[in-house]
Amino acid sequence: MKKPTLEQIAIECGVTKGLVSRALGGKNNVSDTTREKIIRKATELGYDTSKLKVHKVASNRVLLIGSSRILFKEDFWQPIITAISSTLSRSNLDDGLLKKLKESSVSAFIIIHVAPKQIMETLVAKGKPIVIVDPKTFHSEATQFKFSNYDSSYLAVQRLIQQGHTNIAFYGSDSHSLSFRERHEGYMACMENHNKEVNKPCSIIFNNDKKNYADEQMLIDALNNQPITAIVCANDIIALNAIKTINRLGKKVPEDISVIGFDNIRTGDFVTPRLSTFNIPRQEIGEEVARYVANSIKSHQIPYSQIIIRCDFIERESNVEIKK
Repeated sequence: MKKPTLEQIAIECGVTKGLVSRALGGKNNVSDTTREKIIRKATELGYDTSKLKVHKVASNRVLLIGSSRILFKEDFWQPIITAISSTLSRSNLDDGLLKKLKESSVSAFIIIHVAPKQIMETLVAKGKPIVIVDPKTFHSEATQFKFSNYDSSYLAVQRLIQQGHTNIAFYGSDSHSLSFRERHEGYMACMENHNKEVNKPCSIIFNNDKKNYADEQMLIDALNNQPITAIVCANDIIALNAIKTINRLGKKVPEDISVIGFDNIRTGDFVTPRLSTFNIPRQEIGEEVARYVANSIKSHQIPYSQIIIRCDFIERESNVEIKK
Protein backbone atom coordinates (compact mmCIF):
# COMPACT_ATOMS: atom_id res chain seq x y z
CA MET A 1 0.00 0.00 0.00
CA LYS A 2 1.45 3.35 -1.07
CA LYS A 3 1.96 6.00 1.57
CA PRO A 4 -0.75 8.65 1.15
CA THR A 5 0.36 12.12 0.11
CA LEU A 6 -0.35 15.28 2.05
CA GLU A 7 -2.58 16.37 -0.83
CA GLN A 8 -4.70 13.20 -0.55
CA ILE A 9 -5.14 13.72 3.18
CA ALA A 10 -6.05 17.37 2.57
CA ILE A 11 -8.74 16.44 0.05
CA GLU A 12 -10.24 13.84 2.38
CA CYS A 13 -10.33 16.35 5.26
CA GLY A 14 -11.51 19.30 3.19
CA VAL A 15 -8.54 21.46 4.20
CA THR A 16 -5.42 22.86 2.55
CA LYS A 17 -2.24 20.87 1.98
CA GLY A 18 -0.36 23.44 4.08
CA LEU A 19 -2.69 22.90 7.05
CA VAL A 20 -2.11 19.14 6.85
CA SER A 21 1.65 19.73 6.80
CA ARG A 22 1.45 21.98 9.87
CA ALA A 23 -0.80 19.53 11.76
CA LEU A 24 1.43 16.51 11.10
CA GLY A 25 4.56 18.59 11.72
CA GLY A 26 3.51 19.50 15.27
CA LYS A 27 3.10 23.24 14.59
CA ASN A 28 1.20 25.38 17.09
CA ASN A 29 -1.06 27.27 14.65
CA VAL A 30 -3.53 24.37 14.28
CA SER A 31 -6.55 23.84 16.53
CA ASP A 32 -6.75 20.62 18.57
CA THR A 33 -9.99 19.63 16.79
CA THR A 34 -8.54 20.09 13.30
CA ARG A 35 -5.27 18.37 14.24
CA GLU A 36 -7.15 15.37 15.63
CA LYS A 37 -9.31 15.17 12.48
CA ILE A 38 -6.25 15.25 10.21
CA ILE A 39 -4.32 12.66 12.24
CA ARG A 40 -7.32 10.35 12.31
CA LYS A 41 -7.82 10.57 8.55
CA ALA A 42 -4.07 10.16 7.92
CA THR A 43 -4.11 7.00 10.04
CA GLU A 44 -7.11 5.61 8.16
CA LEU A 45 -5.30 6.19 4.85
CA GLY A 46 -2.17 4.37 6.07
CA TYR A 47 0.06 7.33 6.96
CA ASP A 48 2.81 6.48 9.51
CA THR A 49 1.72 8.47 12.60
CA SER A 50 4.18 6.81 14.98
CA LYS A 51 6.80 9.51 14.38
CA LEU A 52 4.68 12.64 14.47
CA LYS A 53 6.70 15.65 15.48
CA VAL A 54 6.06 17.46 18.75
CA HIS A 55 6.55 21.21 18.97
CA LYS A 56 9.98 21.82 20.46
CA VAL A 57 10.27 23.70 23.73
CA ALA A 58 13.32 25.67 24.78
CA SER A 59 15.36 23.70 27.33
CA ASN A 60 16.33 26.68 29.50
CA ARG A 61 14.15 27.76 32.44
CA VAL A 62 10.77 26.64 31.16
CA LEU A 63 7.47 26.98 33.02
CA LEU A 64 4.82 24.81 31.39
CA ILE A 65 1.24 25.90 32.06
CA GLY A 66 -1.64 23.87 30.71
CA SER A 67 -5.13 22.63 31.51
CA SER A 68 -5.81 19.12 32.78
CA ARG A 69 -7.53 18.18 29.49
CA ILE A 70 -4.14 18.33 27.74
CA LEU A 71 -2.82 15.60 30.03
CA PHE A 72 -5.72 13.27 29.47
CA LYS A 73 -6.10 13.47 25.69
CA GLU A 74 -5.25 9.86 24.96
CA ASP A 75 -3.02 10.35 21.94
CA PHE A 76 -1.39 13.61 22.94
CA TRP A 77 -0.35 13.71 26.60
CA GLN A 78 2.29 11.00 26.45
CA PRO A 79 4.40 12.34 23.55
CA ILE A 80 4.17 15.91 24.83
CA ILE A 81 5.23 15.08 28.38
CA THR A 82 7.90 12.69 27.15
CA ALA A 83 9.40 15.44 24.98
CA ILE A 84 9.44 17.92 27.85
CA SER A 85 10.86 15.41 30.32
CA SER A 86 13.62 14.21 28.01
CA THR A 87 14.60 17.81 27.25
CA LEU A 88 14.80 18.73 30.91
CA SER A 89 16.69 15.57 31.82
CA ARG A 90 19.39 16.45 29.28
CA SER A 91 19.65 20.02 30.50
CA ASN A 92 22.02 21.27 33.16
CA LEU A 93 19.64 22.31 35.91
CA ASP A 94 20.82 25.63 37.21
CA ASP A 95 20.94 26.60 40.88
CA GLY A 96 18.06 29.02 40.31
CA LEU A 97 15.59 26.27 39.45
CA LEU A 98 16.69 24.03 42.31
CA LYS A 99 16.51 27.00 44.67
CA LYS A 100 12.91 27.66 43.61
CA LEU A 101 12.03 24.04 44.32
CA LYS A 102 13.68 24.21 47.75
CA GLU A 103 11.81 27.37 48.63
CA SER A 104 8.44 26.32 47.21
CA SER A 105 5.64 26.09 49.74
CA VAL A 106 3.58 23.15 48.47
CA SER A 107 2.07 20.22 50.28
CA ALA A 108 2.89 17.43 47.82
CA PHE A 109 4.58 16.68 44.49
CA ILE A 110 3.19 14.68 41.56
CA ILE A 111 5.63 13.59 38.86
CA ILE A 112 4.67 11.99 35.56
CA HIS A 113 7.04 9.27 34.35
CA VAL A 114 10.49 10.89 34.55
CA ALA A 115 12.14 12.25 37.71
CA PRO A 116 15.71 13.57 37.15
CA LYS A 117 18.08 12.74 40.00
CA GLN A 118 18.79 16.35 41.05
CA ILE A 119 15.10 17.20 41.19
CA MET A 120 14.27 14.04 43.18
CA GLU A 121 17.00 14.80 45.73
CA THR A 122 15.63 18.31 46.16
CA LEU A 123 12.03 17.12 46.55
CA VAL A 124 12.93 14.35 49.01
CA ALA A 125 14.69 16.92 51.20
CA LYS A 126 11.41 18.86 51.42
CA GLY A 127 9.86 16.04 53.45
CA LYS A 128 6.58 16.18 51.53
CA PRO A 129 4.62 13.37 49.83
CA ILE A 130 5.94 12.51 46.36
CA VAL A 131 3.88 10.54 43.85
CA ILE A 132 5.28 9.30 40.54
CA VAL A 133 2.83 8.09 37.88
CA ASP A 134 4.23 5.36 35.59
CA PRO A 135 7.84 5.76 36.84
CA LYS A 136 10.56 5.36 34.23
CA THR A 137 12.92 4.03 36.92
CA PHE A 138 12.49 2.78 40.49
CA HIS A 139 12.37 5.37 43.32
CA SER A 140 12.25 4.13 46.92
CA GLU A 141 11.55 7.65 48.23
CA ALA A 142 8.23 8.07 46.43
CA THR A 143 4.88 6.37 46.12
CA GLN A 144 4.71 4.83 42.66
CA PHE A 145 1.49 4.43 40.71
CA LYS A 146 2.21 1.68 38.20
CA PHE A 147 0.18 -0.17 35.59
CA SER A 148 -0.39 -3.94 35.81
CA ASN A 149 2.50 -4.46 33.40
CA TYR A 150 3.67 -7.89 34.58
CA ASP A 151 0.18 -9.35 35.02
CA SER A 152 -1.10 -7.97 31.71
CA SER A 153 1.72 -9.51 29.66
CA TYR A 154 1.23 -12.77 31.52
CA LEU A 155 -2.48 -12.73 30.62
CA ALA A 156 -1.69 -11.84 26.98
CA VAL A 157 0.55 -14.90 26.61
CA GLN A 158 -2.02 -17.04 28.43
CA ARG A 159 -4.73 -15.93 26.01
CA LEU A 160 -2.55 -16.75 23.00
CA ILE A 161 -1.81 -20.20 24.43
CA GLN A 162 -5.58 -20.73 24.79
CA GLN A 163 -5.86 -19.91 21.09
CA GLY A 164 -3.38 -22.66 20.26
CA HIS A 165 -0.19 -20.64 19.78
CA THR A 166 3.05 -22.34 20.79
CA ASN A 167 5.61 -20.01 19.14
CA ILE A 168 5.04 -16.69 20.92
CA ALA A 169 7.54 -13.81 20.85
CA PHE A 170 7.97 -10.62 22.86
CA TYR A 171 8.91 -7.41 21.02
CA GLY A 172 10.14 -4.43 23.05
CA SER A 173 12.96 -2.62 24.82
CA ASP A 174 13.97 -3.45 28.40
CA SER A 175 16.11 -0.34 28.77
CA HIS A 176 13.38 2.09 27.69
CA SER A 177 11.42 2.08 30.95
CA LEU A 178 10.45 0.10 34.03
CA SER A 179 7.04 -0.60 32.47
CA PHE A 180 8.54 -2.21 29.37
CA ARG A 181 10.87 -4.33 31.49
CA GLU A 182 8.00 -5.54 33.69
CA ARG A 183 5.95 -6.46 30.61
CA HIS A 184 8.85 -8.52 29.33
CA GLU A 185 9.15 -10.24 32.73
CA GLY A 186 5.43 -11.10 32.64
CA TYR A 187 5.88 -12.67 29.20
CA MET A 188 8.88 -14.72 30.36
CA ALA A 189 7.09 -15.93 33.49
CA CYS A 190 4.06 -17.18 31.57
CA MET A 191 6.22 -18.88 28.92
CA GLU A 192 8.23 -20.64 31.64
CA ASN A 193 5.13 -21.67 33.60
CA HIS A 194 3.60 -23.15 30.41
CA ASN A 195 6.84 -24.63 29.07
CA LYS A 196 5.16 -27.96 28.28
CA GLU A 197 2.60 -26.23 26.04
CA VAL A 198 4.86 -23.77 24.22
CA ASN A 199 8.25 -23.71 22.56
CA LYS A 200 11.21 -21.70 23.87
CA PRO A 201 10.67 -17.98 24.55
CA CYS A 202 11.73 -15.59 21.80
CA SER A 203 12.59 -12.11 23.13
CA ILE A 204 13.17 -9.50 20.42
CA ILE A 205 14.73 -6.75 22.53
CA PHE A 206 15.96 -3.58 20.79
CA ASN A 207 17.61 -0.33 21.82
CA ASN A 208 15.03 2.47 21.92
CA ASP A 209 17.33 5.42 22.65
CA LYS A 210 16.18 7.16 19.46
CA LYS A 211 12.51 6.60 20.37
CA ASN A 212 11.82 4.69 17.15
CA TYR A 213 9.77 2.06 19.02
CA ALA A 214 10.99 -0.57 16.56
CA ASP A 215 13.95 -2.39 15.10
CA GLU A 216 12.57 -3.65 11.82
CA GLN A 217 15.63 -5.66 10.80
CA MET A 218 15.76 -7.42 14.17
CA LEU A 219 12.09 -8.36 13.86
CA ILE A 220 12.52 -9.50 10.23
CA ASP A 221 15.44 -11.74 11.23
CA ALA A 222 13.40 -13.30 14.03
CA LEU A 223 10.38 -13.91 11.78
CA ASN A 224 12.56 -15.41 9.03
CA ASN A 225 14.46 -17.71 11.40
CA GLN A 226 11.65 -18.89 13.67
CA PRO A 227 8.06 -20.07 13.12
CA ILE A 228 6.54 -17.25 15.19
CA THR A 229 2.73 -17.17 15.10
CA ALA A 230 2.08 -14.52 17.78
CA ILE A 231 3.82 -11.44 19.20
CA VAL A 232 3.22 -9.68 22.52
CA CYS A 233 4.46 -6.08 22.22
CA ALA A 234 5.65 -3.69 24.93
CA ASN A 235 3.14 -1.03 23.81
CA ASP A 236 0.72 -0.16 21.01
CA ILE A 237 3.17 1.92 18.97
CA ILE A 238 5.57 -1.05 18.86
CA ALA A 239 2.65 -3.31 17.94
CA LEU A 240 1.57 -1.04 15.07
CA ASN A 241 5.16 -0.92 13.79
CA ALA A 242 5.32 -4.71 14.05
CA ILE A 243 2.17 -5.03 11.93
CA LYS A 244 3.73 -2.83 9.23
CA THR A 245 6.84 -5.02 9.20
CA ILE A 246 4.76 -8.20 9.02
CA ASN A 247 2.81 -6.76 6.07
CA ARG A 248 6.06 -5.87 4.27
CA LEU A 249 7.11 -9.53 4.54
CA GLY A 250 3.93 -10.53 2.70
CA LYS A 251 2.32 -11.98 5.82
CA LYS A 252 -1.03 -11.02 7.30
CA VAL A 253 -2.24 -10.10 10.79
CA PRO A 254 -3.90 -12.04 12.33
CA GLU A 255 -4.13 -14.85 9.76
CA ASP A 256 -0.39 -15.57 9.84
CA ILE A 257 0.73 -13.77 13.00
CA SER A 258 -1.35 -12.50 15.93
CA VAL A 259 -0.28 -9.26 17.62
CA ILE A 260 -1.19 -7.81 21.03
CA GLY A 261 -0.19 -4.34 22.29
CA PHE A 262 -0.51 -2.29 25.46
CA ASP A 263 -1.85 1.25 26.23
CA ASN A 264 -5.07 1.37 24.17
CA ILE A 265 -4.07 4.45 22.17
CA ARG A 266 -6.75 5.74 19.83
CA THR A 267 -4.85 4.79 16.66
CA GLY A 268 -5.13 1.10 17.54
CA ASP A 269 -8.90 1.23 17.12
CA PHE A 270 -8.67 2.75 13.64
CA VAL A 271 -6.23 0.36 11.93
CA THR A 272 -7.20 -2.84 10.16
CA PRO A 273 -7.28 -5.24 11.86
CA ARG A 274 -8.14 -3.36 15.04
CA LEU A 275 -5.44 -3.90 17.65
CA SER A 276 -5.98 -6.05 20.73
CA THR A 277 -4.49 -4.23 23.72
CA PHE A 278 -4.63 -3.46 27.43
CA ASN A 279 -6.48 -0.32 28.46
CA ILE A 280 -4.85 2.20 30.80
CA PRO A 281 -7.73 3.72 32.86
CA ARG A 282 -6.43 7.29 32.68
CA GLN A 283 -9.28 9.03 34.47
CA GLU A 284 -9.37 6.48 37.29
CA ILE A 285 -5.61 6.83 37.76
CA GLY A 286 -5.94 10.61 38.04
CA GLU A 287 -8.71 10.33 40.58
CA GLU A 288 -6.82 7.74 42.62
CA VAL A 289 -3.64 9.84 42.63
CA ALA A 290 -5.62 12.89 43.78
CA ARG A 291 -7.30 10.95 46.59
CA TYR A 292 -3.98 9.50 47.70
CA VAL A 293 -2.27 12.88 47.80
CA ALA A 294 -5.22 14.48 49.64
CA ASN A 295 -5.20 11.75 52.29
CA SER A 296 -1.41 12.04 52.72
CA ILE A 297 -1.68 15.78 53.28
CA LYS A 298 -4.59 15.38 55.67
CA SER A 299 -2.89 12.67 57.76
CA HIS A 300 0.52 14.42 57.73
CA GLN A 301 2.08 11.09 56.78
CA ILE A 302 4.46 10.24 53.94
CA PRO A 303 3.82 6.57 53.09
CA TYR A 304 6.09 4.97 50.51
CA SER A 305 4.50 2.20 48.52
CA GLN A 306 3.70 0.84 45.07
CA ILE A 307 0.12 1.00 43.86
CA ILE A 308 -0.71 -1.22 40.89
CA ILE A 309 -3.52 -0.08 38.59
CA ARG A 310 -5.27 -2.89 36.77
CA CYS A 311 -5.33 -2.63 32.97
CA ASP A 312 -8.13 -4.68 31.39
CA PHE A 313 -7.67 -6.64 28.18
CA ILE A 314 -9.50 -5.34 25.11
CA GLU A 315 -9.64 -8.16 22.58
CA ARG A 316 -10.23 -6.95 19.04
CA GLU A 317 -9.25 -8.53 15.71
CA SER A 318 -5.43 -8.70 15.78
CA ASN A 319 -5.25 -12.07 17.58
CA VAL A 320 -7.06 -15.26 16.60
CA GLU A 321 -6.98 -19.01 17.11
CA ILE A 322 -4.14 -20.60 15.20
CA LYS A 323 -5.05 -22.71 12.20
CA LYS A 324 -4.49 -26.40 12.80
